[in-house]
Amino acid sequence: MVALAFAAVVFVVEVLALWLITSVLCDAIHALLHLSLRAPGPLSWPGLFHRSHHRFLDEQLRFHDDRFWPQVLLHQVPELLIRCVMSIAVGVALELNGVVIALQVFLFVWSLFETLFARGRDREHSAARPVPPPAPGFVVDDGYHALHHAFPEHFLGSKVSVIDVVFGRLLPVRGRAVVVVGGSGYCFDLAQRLRADGARVVHTTIDDLDDSAFVDVGIVVLGHGADDRGAGAYEAVIARALKQRDSVLPLDVWAVGDSPAWSARAPMFTDRVILRRLVRGPMLGADKTLFFLRRGLRQL
Repeated sequence: MVALAFAAVVFVVEVLALWLITSVLCDAIHALLHLSLRAPGPLSWPGLFHRSHHRFLDEQLRFHDDRFWPQVLLHQVPELLIRCVMSIAVGVALELNGVVIALQVFLFVWSLFETLFARGRDREHSAARPVPPPAPGFVVDDGYHALHHAFPEHFLGSKVSVIDVVFGRLLPVRGRAVVVVGGSGYCFDLAQRLRADGARVVHTTIDDLDDSAFVDVGIVVLGHGADDRGAGAYEAVIARALKQRDSVLPLDVWAVGDSPAWSARAPMFTDRVILRRLVRGPMLGADKTLFFLRRGLRQL
């Protein structure tokens, strides 16, 4: 009985180890495919195969059914082959149980058939609107992959977030509309740093805040005080932004400061908002704040 339990534990550990290692390696290849699109001449060709997938589900998260079969042939079949070869190579190199390797290859092949049956609208490419915020954690979910299609240079992990954490790809900024509310030096520094990174920043106070600023907003920085009285103001600004903005993507909210009242109110928005609580943010400064936010931290 003990031997059987030990064998079962070893089997599970081998399954998880093979899944994790191949996921990280395949995510690295995924990142390289995106980088290759910037390369000159023939060096860009590998990325063009992957681009067919992004043309099927574009940056506005619209499906193009006429591009389904081209992306299957140019992207998904090659991806399946790479994952299978990688699984076999890693499994053999680590001398894993053959059943473990066969199981992972079977699951990859099954996922392709699942995609074909769903015509591309599978678990990772949902037509759900609005797009749910990605859950915090190591393993990626549907919201995470949807954000990759909206921001192709970010959220590169297909199974785990290791690649994005290491290279700081969890906070798209360039080209996005940002509203910074609050007059502190920290808010001023954040606004300046975000502009330097290519964001379109509106820096205002709570009294001068105009609803028109929220139409295409992607990030809202709340820096006008989260004491027990200010918590209601935080809630009001988020509600205004969600009402006015025209986007299916989750709103990225950075709440500077904390209080018992705000802690109680904040969870009501987590189905529409990526909430980052910058309690220690002002002590870190704008540069360090952005460094950690790019690596997925949601509380500083």
